[in-house]
Formats: sequence, C-alpha cells, structure tokens
Amino acid sequence: MSLDVLTLAVGPDDDARIEEMASLVCDIAGATGATVFLLHVFSQSAYDEGVSEAGYDPDDPPPAHTLASRLESIDRISLALDEAGVEHRIRGEIGDVTDSIISVAKETETDMLFVGGRKRSPTGKAVFGSTSHRVLMNAPCPVTFVRQDVTDDE
Repeated sequence: MSLDVLTLAVGPDDDARIEEMASLVCDIAGATGATVFLLHVFSQSAYDEGVSEAGYDPDDPPPAHTLASRLESIDRISLALDEAGVEHRIRGEIGDVTDSIISVAKETETDMLFVGGRKRSPTGKAVFGSTSHRVLMNAPCPVTFVRQDVTDDE
C-alpha cells in the first residue's frame, strides 16, 4: 500500500494528544514521503467567534484555512512536521465535522486518516454518538485513532 497523502484531523479537544499525533504522523510521513494535510473543522459559530477573536472584519472574513493556521494545536503539529522535513498543508473547513473530514479525505485522495478521541463508556457512545466512530465507519481509507496516553486508573 502506497502512502502518498495523510490527513490528520485536529479537533478543539485534541490538545492533550498533540504530541502523540505529531509524533505518529511525522514517523509515518517521514518514512513514506507522504504529504500531510492538517485539517481543522469549525462549526459556523466557532468560525465566527474565531474571526472576531482574531480581529478580522466580520464582513470580510478570512478563509477557514487562514483561521485554522492560527490555532495553537495546528501550529504545534506544523512545527513538528517542519522540523521533520515533512511536506504539509493546513486545511480549514466550516461545517459538520464528520462530513467535512470524510469529504476532505475523498477530495485529497487521502491514503490514511488520523483522528483523535477520548475514552468513553459504551453508554456515552450510545447516547452522545462519536465523531471518531462515524469517521471510522465511513472513511474512504484506513483510519488510525490516536488517543492520549492513558493511565491505569482511567
């Protein structure tokens, strides 16, 4: 299996997993020469809030890619990829997280997709659903689930 394109979906709750995500993607992309897309999906309200907080004119907002590039989590992973000499691009989208991740994976012809997530009880998954689970079930390519280091008492 050739790995030419990797997509790493970085969510607002992934700060605790950034090191693991960056390390894993750097290792795989570095070994295969793959290009990495760092993807962040904004809800419309989160995008609007980000535009306001960043001081952009709400009547002439920047593309979602520009706002995504200002996120600390994206910046940290981008720096790690730069240091590893891995070609990467930042991608921002506005919309439903699952639909956007799958759409970008298809559009970029992603060979492997990486998503973060947290440990949940079976009841929590059933009641609240799981973006990661929906991505795992519907992605057009293999998906690697990255979670932060887990301690024995979790």
